[in-house]
Amino acid sequence: MSTTAPEKTTDRLRVGITCYPSVGGSGVLATALGEELAARGHDVHFIAYERPFRLPSDGPRLHFHPVAIHEYELFRHPDYTLPLSVRMAEVTREHRLDVLHVHYAVPHATAAILARAMLPPGRQPRVVTTLHGTDPGYAPAIKHALTSSDAVTAVSESLKRETQSVLDFAGPIEVIPNFFAPRRPSRAPEVVRGELGLADDVVVIHSSNLRPGKRVDLLLETAARAHPREAFKLLVLAGEAFAPFAADVRRLGLAERVIVREKVHAIEDYLQIADVGLYTSDAESFCLSILEAMCFGCPSVSTRVGGIPEVVEDGESGVLVPQGDVAALTKALEGLIHDPSRRHALGRAAQARARERFSAEVIVPRYEALYRGLCR
Repeated sequence: MSTTAPEKTTDRLRVGITCYPSVGGSGVLATALGEELAARGHDVHFIAYERPFRLPSDGPRLHFHPVAIHEYELFRHPDYTLPLSVRMAEVTREHRLDVLHVHYAVPHATAAILARAMLPPGRQPRVVTTLHGTDPGYAPAIKHALTSSDAVTAVSESLKRETQSVLDFAGPIEVIPNFFAPRRPSRAPEVVRGELGLADDVVVIHSSNLRPGKRVDLLLETAARAHPREAFKLLVLAGEAFAPFAADVRRLGLAERVIVREKVHAIEDYLQIADVGLYTSDAESFCLSILEAMCFGCPSVSTRVGGIPEVVEDGESGVLVPQGDVAALTKALEGLIHDPSRRHALGRAAQARARERFSAEVIVPRYEALYRGLCR
């Protein structure tokens, strides 16, 4: 792409970020990245239809610009791409943004490319697109967005290979993994355990948006098969309403074993008491939830899919099992529930791996270097 980068006069960057503001790994990562950039002295402007889930309302150098979505009689469904692109162009013009960093190609990169075209030469920002997944149904639009971006990143080697294969995309993709920068828990562990009604139970944790690919059905079936049930409780931190799964909980006899908390902001309060993570997904580009648990010394039992093997070393910092294999999931879960020494050893290794490879100190400078390289 041959746009003219805005002239830089200081080391401070002006970065616009657009992501899905609802609960999910991409929004969590984008929000954390914005906070870390602001803490490093850069000006960060979030542009979305609502404030991202974990974005603080009073952070220094953090700004939020809502997108107004209008309904037109000629449109059966409201359009988001056009109003988003207009808002991106307005914010870029007003705040002289150097970079528009968008998470997901469609519709965010599409809107950013359109916004860039609305601006005159010398005021056009660089567009960085970070991939968190690939939808073959939008392949032509995604490929066009990636081709038109100034830089493309992916959160795992697995996702990079999938993008190249599914989209037949031959352009450069830089792999920059997710990171997690945990905040200090707001409550003591014993207070949280008391709130949840826990005695000596081992806490098996699952955190996700509960979408179909997370296979909550397998999660609950695994919990139902693990014995003895009295030894543990399953804590589900649900990004969306858990009500659709309530009947399954009753059918499997898990009503006394499953604890649900929905749309949790202070996730660290619950991660600090977690003993084992349980993830049964059919596909994952990275699985930020596993990394979040690792940061608190909590190993996970998870399916060996997508980018998860890049996060977890099987048998060293967690346990990986074949996709969809409930028997293997159950055996691995029972093994960690009943072997605290191994559980703690895996947890220590998981925490060390998170700090060495997936910390903000390691990952955020890579994004800063990418931005600066594009703006020179």
